[in-house]
Amino acid sequence: MKMALFYFVLSFAARAYACELYLPQKLLVTGSANGSWPFESKGCADSQFDEAYNVLRDQDGEIPVARLQAALLPNIRVVGKSNVVQITNMPHLIRKTFADVGDAGMQIDNPFQGNLIALPDNGEFSLHCHPCQFSGEEVMRLHLRNFGEASVDHTFQVKFSRFINGYKVRRNIPAFTTNLSNDSFEAVKIPASSFGQYLTDLTQIKYFKTNKTLRVGDILRTSDLVPQTLVKAGDRVELVFENSHIKVKSQALSRQNGGIGDSIEVWNQANGKKYIGIIKDHKSVVVEL
Repeated sequence: MKMALFYFVLSFAARAYACELYLPQKLLVTGSANGSWPFESKGCADSQFDEAYNVLRDQDGEIPVARLQAALLPNIRVVGKSNVVQITNMPHLIRKTFADVGDAGMQIDNPFQGNLIALPDNGEFSLHCHPCQFSGEEVMRLHLRNFGEASVDHTFQVKFSRFINGYKVRRNIPAFTTNLSNDSFEAVKIPASSFGQYLTDLTQIKYFKTNKTLRVGDILRTSDLVPQTLVKAGDRVELVFENSHIKVKSQALSRQNGGIGDSIEVWNQANGKKYIGIIKDHKSVVVEL
């Protein structure tokens, strides 16, 4: 009876860890889950390889093997050379190596036969780029050098995506609405390639009105807005003469209609002169000296 129970426990333990994955002391995580494992393994299915990879790709630095084990399903066992594994995450490595990458999004093509690579235990590695603009597609080269062995290079491509601020509509806004406020919109990130199509600055939104109905979730386009008329022909306006050192205020009569940022002609009755100024606010025109 005891012997039968003993074999039952052994068989249960064997089933509990049906899959064993062995990790090198140092490894680089890159590419994407592809149902493969470039290191030694026992009794594992492709889905278990993918699950282990999905855990590893979120790690960077010295990671206890016990932490990795706790994040996996009970039927997967990870085995390391020690209690700690040194994991280098490719996106983190790129950002740490090249400061100009900033917060750019990136999509990394799988550069290796698998999605993981062992790094030299007694050596060094370096990352190189070309043309190092970090916009669009970029060629990267990973150079591995293990002391006493031949160097190895891996070349791969990274697609970088730059983003700028955009604004999403938070509530329905009827056509021809004026007095727009920042509260009606929520900041979102949009691809930099869309620059010019979407509004990227809300500081002057109060000077515009909608030219169509905006729905919740719409990304605010520049074409969705038209400037309000801030100055009409015949209006008495505040005329400001300014440069980096002085600012002089006067009064004038507008000779044209215009909205924010428009250049219009005004007439200063005090000296009888005409000036071309830029509309900066309601009935306020600035002449830059």
